[in-house]
Amino acid sequence: MKRKIVVIGSGLGGLVTSYLLTKQGDTVTILENDVRPGGSLQSFYRDGVRFDTGFHFVGGISEGGPLYQFFKDLNLTSLEWKELDGQEIWCNGKCYSIPAGKKKWLDYLTKEFPHQKSNLEKFVNVCEEVTLCHFDKTMPYWEKNAWEWLCETIDDPELRDVLSGSSLLTELNRKTLPLFAFGEIVYSYIYSSHRMVEGGKPIIDHLLNYVLNAGGEIHCSKRVVRVVEEDGHVTGVKTQDGDFYPADIIVSSIHPTQTMGLLADDSSMRKVYRRRLSKFTNSLGCFTGNLKLKKGMIEMRDKPVYVHAPNSDLWSYDGNPIEHILIHFYPEQDALDFITPISWEYVKKWQDTTVGNRGEEYENYKEQIMNQCIDLAEIAIPGLRKAIVKYWSSTPLTWRDYLGSENGTSYGICKDCNSPESTILLPRTPLSGLYLTGQSIILHGIMGTTISGFITAEFLKQQ
Repeated sequence: MKRKIVVIGSGLGGLVTSYLLTKQGDTVTILENDVRPGGSLQSFYRDGVRFDTGFHFVGGISEGGPLYQFFKDLNLTSLEWKELDGQEIWCNGKCYSIPAGKKKWLDYLTKEFPHQKSNLEKFVNVCEEVTLCHFDKTMPYWEKNAWEWLCETIDDPELRDVLSGSSLLTELNRKTLPLFAFGEIVYSYIYSSHRMVEGGKPIIDHLLNYVLNAGGEIHCSKRVVRVVEEDGHVTGVKTQDGDFYPADIIVSSIHPTQTMGLLADDSSMRKVYRRRLSKFTNSLGCFTGNLKLKKGMIEMRDKPVYVHAPNSDLWSYDGNPIEHILIHFYPEQDALDFITPISWEYVKKWQDTTVGNRGEEYENYKEQIMNQCIDLAEIAIPGLRKAIVKYWSSTPLTWRDYLGSENGTSYGICKDCNSPESTILLPRTPLSGLYLTGQSIILHGIMGTTISGFITAEFLKQQ
């Protein structure tokens, strides 16, 4: 018998879960708060230039890579991907142009740091081991402190920075980051890196069309305001416009704290579970700059470029001052954007404002951050400022207002190696019929969100 399943949110987590549940024979209805599906997979246009929201490139999808089988099962490997030539990392004013592929990666860094050859081999082998380990056996890596392991493995401080340099948005925290989160994401980009020329739209269309062609539905501009339950089991959801969608099972791909906010005060959900979720720490948000450039004035790279200010600390950072940026180029369009992590605390004063109505102080703040980012980017791209035709910017407030992100967080809940059991969420909740998916379950980013969809679908398959 087909089950009626309502999926809240159509970001990557919601779409992957919907695809897999449809494949299992369930009937899926997706409810999306925004006017368009896709969440941070979406692109947007400014002055005729297409910019990506959150999906710029993905690691480890080539054959044998950590994401390959997942993408193959979703039939995403059939889409048109462009392979990137590794990554460029700037530390203390020096450029490291690191190729992708385990052997090439090792050969390059061994040449740069010959005295660290055996340490580099140990580093990459452990990261590979972490990545390929069956999930049921990963707990020792969750319990291991990533920073302590890095210091035990690599005794050259400059090399430690280089190896950490592509983990800009992993939130490198000395005290809490688990080795599993660090190693899994680092290794995916060591293995390979790809992008889509058209951004995330082909992924959205592919996953969504599969659901729709099988009889599923999607309704946009539908804000869910209540999870309805009866006798301790969910029965459906209500939307802001008063509509009711019946369901045997509800899967929420929005932030777990926001999911708890959809429950009535007298819900059957255990109070201890709700209190646990309310105490979680969210990852940092992002300041993003989108730049339209004069044609031919700067060298366009078809790889991600990470720039870290000289003498900056990658493992202790909250976004003030601006010391780290990730630059993504659009070679086909003479444009680029950059992302820098930033704490919600720096924009919190404007949290009660709306888009376009935040005032002069907010606009001045954005201009200040933008100029700091351009200055930092010019370490890798001399003459960038003179090449700019026009630019736009966004802050964690933008992520909150457009994507529904809790306090503007870009990557959901932070994991803690000191208490991994309390920060790793399973899809099943104590409320019968209510499940979670998305980047707050296991890991963030494309990898974590994709894997969460498979884990959630597997849980539901066993019901």
